Amino acid sequence: MNKSFAGAIVTGWIAVCLPMHAAAQMGGGGGGGGTGGTTGSYSGDTTYGSPHQMPEKDFRPFSFDAGSKAEDLRLKGKCDEAIPLLRALIDNGGSTEISQFNLGLCLFDVAAKDAVHAADLKEEGAGWIIGAANAGLARAQARAVVLLLDGIGIAPDPVEAKKMALLYKGNPTRYNFGLPDLADDVNMRLDAALTGPQRAEARKRANAWTPPAMQE
Repeated sequence: MNKSFAGAIVTGWIAVCLPMHAAAQMGGGGGGGGTGGTTGSYSGDTTYGSPHQMPEKDFRPFSFDAGSKAEDLRLKGKCDEAIPLLRALIDNGGSTEISQFNLGLCLFDVAAKDAVHAADLKEEGAGWIIGAANAGLARAQARAVVLLLDGIGIAPDPVEAKKMALLYKGNPTRYNFGLPDLADDVNMRLDAALTGPQRAEARKRANAWTPPAMQE
């Protein structure tokens, strides 16, 4: 890791973003964050809610535990209930990287059970996950590597996948919470997909990345 990359990642994260991202890596619902990247907005069918559809049940999008409640539903396999809550949370300014990441994961979950809408759901899901990855969420960065490498819900982009791999590798919160290295087969496939100039471009993009809080 060169000095400029270390400075952009470690110094920026520890001085500014580590407290904000710590709760997100653990799945908490607090803290703010930008979307970063491109997010999807699938609204061709309202089965899974739309970007501006509030859930029918009483739900306060600014409540302290809203994000945790939605993640708990996802972990219990109840993404059909979690998705409207996550959309409401994001739409009403309570958006955090973990909410975006959970929404992306849930959209992929329902896509696996819905062949009719699968392509659109995966496209939106990839958008939310990559947005959370660009905002600095370590778990989203690891998932984004595979999405970008294999073209799942998004056009294949091995250069951007390598950038995400570099960001994940240098993300301090990954070490704080014991997140593992990328799988060996992912690293091997990624290296095989890149030329020398592409690796240099990926490194350049990683060096240029700054945490969202430092962009303001």
